[in-house]
Amino acid sequence: MKKLLLIMLCCLCLSGCTSNNNETPDNNQTNGNENNNSTTNNNESTDYSINKAFIFDDLEITISDDYSFDTIDNMYSEYDNQVVIKVPVTVKNLKDETHSLNMFYYSFFGSQGTELNTVASYFDDSIDFAGDLRKDASYTKYFYILYDGDGTYTIEFDDWTDKISIDIEVTRQ
Repeated sequence: MKKLLLIMLCCLCLSGCTSNNNETPDNNQTNGNENNNSTTNNNESTDYSINKAFIFDDLEITISDDYSFDTIDNMYSEYDNQVVIKVPVTVKNLKDETHSLNMFYYSFFGSQGTELNTVASYFDDSIDFAGDLRKDASYTKYFYILYDGDGTYTIEFDDWTDKISIDIEVTRQ
C-alpha cells in the first residue's frame, strides 16, 4: 500500500511539472555590428554606447573608451602572460539601499564573437570585487577582458529582466 501511495505521489508531482504551453522561444539575436548595440529591457533609452551613461539594475553605468592593456602575472595560472584589455567603468548607485554591480550579471565577448572567460580575480582594481555603494555614491573600477585580437568586443549585461549590449572597438598598437 505504501509503495502504491508513493508511486501515485510521484506521478502527481511529475504531471504538475509538465506544461502544454505551445509558445515558441524568442530568438532575438544581434549580429555583432558595431552600431547595433541592442537591448531587451525596460529602460526608456535604446541608445547604449561607449562613454554614455545608462541605467541597469538601479545603477547608472558609464563605460569609457579610454582602455589600456595589461598582462596577467601569475605563474600558477593558465592565463600567465596573457594580454588583457583594461576598460574603465564608473558605477553610481541609484537605490535607497546599498547596492553594487553583480559580477554574474555581465559577460564579455571577444573580437571573434565568442564568450571570454573572466580574469578579474588577477587584478585588485576589478569591478568584480569593488564592494557595495551607498545611495548616490559612485566609483570607477575596471573590466579586465582577455585580448583575442583587434576588433569589436561586447560587454553584455543581463539580469534576466533587462539585457543591454555595449560594443567597444579595440586596436592594439
